[in-house]
Amino acid sequence: MASNRGMAALSVGGVIGGIAFTIYLTQTLLAPLIEKATWFPENGWYGIAAWLLLYVVLALLIAPASLHKFISGVLFGFWAGWAIAFIGACLGAILPFWLTKKYLYNFVENKLEKKPTLNALKQAVSEDGLRCVFLTRVSLVIPYPVLNYGYGLTDVTWKDYLLGNFGMILPGALYAYWGSKAADLSAAMNESRDWTYWTAVIASLILTVWIIVYLRKITLANIALESTE
Repeated sequence: MASNRGMAALSVGGVIGGIAFTIYLTQTLLAPLIEKATWFPENGWYGIAAWLLLYVVLALLIAPASLHKFISGVLFGFWAGWAIAFIGACLGAILPFWLTKKYLYNFVENKLEKKPTLNALKQAVSEDGLRCVFLTRVSLVIPYPVLNYGYGLTDVTWKDYLLGNFGMILPGALYAYWGSKAADLSAAMNESRDWTYWTAVIASLILTVWIIVYLRKITLANIALESTE
């Protein structure tokens, strides 16, 4: 029980810490790159298509999807960034899954065979593939790249995999929201803002923590992932 609570605290702290660190990076070290990346929103549909293509390439290279979702919010604002992050996440999930099933099965299996995640996924998929994919995508319990390639080792059907990936809508909203607020939060640190602004920020943070805890809880209640890394 204590270890489970510790893992839960680490999961939540990791996501919140990651968001805070990413806000810092986008406003400091990554600021020059972000300024150049404005090419994407400034070039309409061509820019969006290029950003989605970059998303797929990074997914193949097992880069964390959270950063791409976050920067989608920075570049495109919340609503457009949310939609683009979700579409990109779905596209980035399909190619690694297909490659694993078609060409990379043995290679990926050797890389993941010692991870307790894999056996849990295989068991859950055999019981209900759609629910398994949806819950693991929505909850941030397992890293995005591991799921993209890992599901290719299971018996999940293409239908269940594609439908289950709709679970990424919520994580996309989470990161796109904080990405859209990054510049404003950075400016607020150097300006005097009244209590209503900071109350809204704190309320958003509390809601974020609650979402992460709740989704992790319902995922672990349905899939035996307690021993995952």
